[in-house]
Amino acid sequence: MAAEPLEMGGKPAAYRSDIDGLRAVAVVPVVIYHLGVHAIRGGFVGVDVFFVISGYLITQVLIGDIEQGRFSILGFYERRVRRILPALLAVLAATAAVYFTVSLPDEFAEFSKTLLAAAASVSNIYFWLHAGYFDGTALTTPLLHTWSLAVEEQFYVLWPICLYLMYRFHRKHVLLLTAGAALVSLSISAVGAFTHPVATFYWLHTRAWELLLGSLLALNIVSSPLGAAARNALSILGIALIGGAVCLLSPDLPFPGLLALPPCVGAALIILSGRDGPSWVGRILSWRPIVFVGLISYSLYLWHWPITVLQRGGYLTLVPGQSGRIQNLAVIGASFAIAALSWRFIEQPFRTGPWRPSRRTLMRIAAAGTAVIAGAGIVGWSTGGFPARYSDQELRIAAVLSYHGRRYYRVHRCFLISSSERSDFAPECLSLAATKKNYLLLGDSHAADLWYGLDATFPAINFLQATAADCYPTVAHSLGERSYCTRLMDGIFQKFLIAHSVDEVVISARWTAAEMPRLSATLLWLKDRHIAATVLGPVAIYDGPLPRLMIIGARKGKPNAADSHWDYSLRQLDAQLAQVARNAGANYISMLDLLCRQSACLTTDDQGLPIYPDAEHFTGEGSLIVAQRLKDRGL
Repeated sequence: MAAEPLEMGGKPAAYRSDIDGLRAVAVVPVVIYHLGVHAIRGGFVGVDVFFVISGYLITQVLIGDIEQGRFSILGFYERRVRRILPALLAVLAATAAVYFTVSLPDEFAEFSKTLLAAAASVSNIYFWLHAGYFDGTALTTPLLHTWSLAVEEQFYVLWPICLYLMYRFHRKHVLLLTAGAALVSLSISAVGAFTHPVATFYWLHTRAWELLLGSLLALNIVSSPLGAAARNALSILGIALIGGAVCLLSPDLPFPGLLALPPCVGAALIILSGRDGPSWVGRILSWRPIVFVGLISYSLYLWHWPITVLQRGGYLTLVPGQSGRIQNLAVIGASFAIAALSWRFIEQPFRTGPWRPSRRTLMRIAAAGTAVIAGAGIVGWSTGGFPARYSDQELRIAAVLSYHGRRYYRVHRCFLISSSERSDFAPECLSLAATKKNYLLLGDSHAADLWYGLDATFPAINFLQATAADCYPTVAHSLGERSYCTRLMDGIFQKFLIAHSVDEVVISARWTAAEMPRLSATLLWLKDRHIAATVLGPVAIYDGPLPRLMIIGARKGKPNAADSHWDYSLRQLDAQLAQVARNAGANYISMLDLLCRQSACLTTDDQGLPIYPDAEHFTGEGSLIVAQRLKDRGL
């Protein structure tokens, strides 16, 4: 995010290193959240902290200009261009260049639309129309993070003019009018978080109150000087509010709305506490390493997300064949290194030093750069992503990426993917057959993708299905798990299995080592009730969608390249699961043994097409292949 440097009326104001430190507090949780670290599920609130900082510093600059009679809208926009555009254009250009070489046609065509939207500062509107911020598809979009820049840039268009007019015609009521606007925006956001959550997340009018909260600080909404005790108390409360939001909020909750108040108020309290002197928290935030992270925070925010998406999607391989933790560390290291270089050699020269361009030159560079980026977006979109780059067979493989498994998974009926869609499984999912054996398939998406194959391959068995995204099929629940998962699984274990007799429960999920105690408790619960259980082990999980890995490998003359891209640490998890199952008297089938030999795993069907449309789930044809192998193994 691009918070304004500490200057007023073109002259430096008293430098506050604690605000640079606060930028670090904002950006680090965002980076960690984007890497999927469970403990930082609320890391996305770092953007809200940035909004408060931006509103404060921008308004501080504008007030200085207006009160000194130096207000110039052109001068204001020049400073904005110097601060925002060079690094942004560099990221857009670099991401487009890399993505063009590694993306598939449909992917590049879609990316080109986001490139055009980012260049036009309307990417928040684009993503509102196409995907929610927390949707799976959005999280694979390299320019998703530009939505927040678009919100700020739209604010920068309107706020200077509004503030100038208020000072010109209602000088005595500037603070009151600003507070009123912030309250209206907050009210709309509070309601919209429940009624129109995607629009509320992306739109300026539902985010404006966060920026205006910072503006109110610059307008001295709290005018009384603060003593040392007050500064310390406010700063501690502020950092606690931000930390609590980072750790306790999650994508499932209605956000922003009132839930955005804690991180925003926390940021405001830290800014306020440092106004009249140092505080304990301010001294920590002023520590040089933290300040440095704050200084590079804009570049870090810009660069980390494309790197994360390219690595996660298999476009960019930093450390192939390593565990998720190693992958994350590599992304963090690369992001920080590139951000530091970007700050030093792209951001700084346009703002200070002998190479600082004049206003006219700057505007010419900005206009030309924006035109080139927008033009590239238009061309990529209109050509359908340049499909001529690929052969017919590669395009057939690429088409698997667009595979829709709704029919095979029985989405929204027996495979629930959202807490808002329904509160329980459809009746046919748990309908018992009188003339067949009844097996209950229980788990998350790794169970859901097996139902189609099992149902077709075992005609003598009625496979019931109770599956939900990101829900562990266990009787014991942790505080961090989504509440709807708890309700769903309690309904299966405490109600359905108590009231109905099934011949066997087949359990499959994307297990982690931390879930072993819960799985053990579940298997013992079933054993105590004389319910037979089979646990299916983990499948190979790749560091990018299998179709793309196959195409990239074939282009490099390595048709088996995907074998070096799955997480070998799953072998250890496989052994742990087997031990847990044996100890509880349950049957265990290793899916890795079923589908892999050493590091080489089954990747294609009889037509040479991938059996995964992504990094870890089966297509319908893949499900049939797996089910037949399970039948041969004696399920």
